[in-house]
Amino acid sequence: MIGVTKRKILIVGGESVGPNALEKLSALGYEVAAIAPTEAEAIATAVDVGDRFFEVSIDMLCFLDFNGYFKRLNPAWERTLGFTRSELMSRPFIEFVHPDDRERTQKQNADVRGGGKALGFENRYLCRDGSYRWLRWNAAPDSGKQVIYSVARDITDAKRAEAEREQLVLELQEALNEVESLQEILPICSYCRKIRDDKNYWQTVESYLLKHTGSRFSHSICPSCMNNVVEPELRKTGNG
Repeated sequence: MIGVTKRKILIVGGESVGPNALEKLSALGYEVAAIAPTEAEAIATAVDVGDRFFEVSIDMLCFLDFNGYFKRLNPAWERTLGFTRSELMSRPFIEFVHPDDRERTQKQNADVRGGGKALGFENRYLCRDGSYRWLRWNAAPDSGKQVIYSVARDITDAKRAEAEREQLVLELQEALNEVESLQEILPICSYCRKIRDDKNYWQTVESYLLKHTGSRFSHSICPSCMNNVVEPELRKTGNG
């Protein structure tokens, strides 16, 4: 059975909201997150819920103003990069970006400030220990408030695993190429001229080529062997 996510609502002036009303709301797909007696308390409750979500999120949440400074960061930034939030907000964000990623990061930032969105954008951020972590970003602007709302996720381990897989594939391909090269070298006996096959059996040249190429031999005698071998043997036997 597929679960249906209920929409959470905040009820203001809930003195008259009884159990039956709550059941009806639930049947319609709503979940009451909180009940506040006044609008002011409702706003305070909503802000409190948002703040709690912001603080406990395992992803890196931030508000970045159009001038390039972080205005708000959640604790995940400190856990991931090692800098305090005050340190991160004291300098332009681009100073924490890897030098090789800065140009395209600036371009992406300009696109978002212009009304676009960042979806799955990746770059590297500096850590306190001098290393870099890979982050994947989603971001959207609020032009009225001159701020960009962003969420980033640390994908360093995934990037490392991907690089290891690519290296393994490269090593396997190199090993395969080496095996193919070795297969092109035929071990042949210096005396009897037999060839050793892949299963370590020794075969005559004729047998080996017949098995691997399908070629058949028609035997004859070359002029050199006729002069140096055959004719002397014939003379010895008196048949020459």
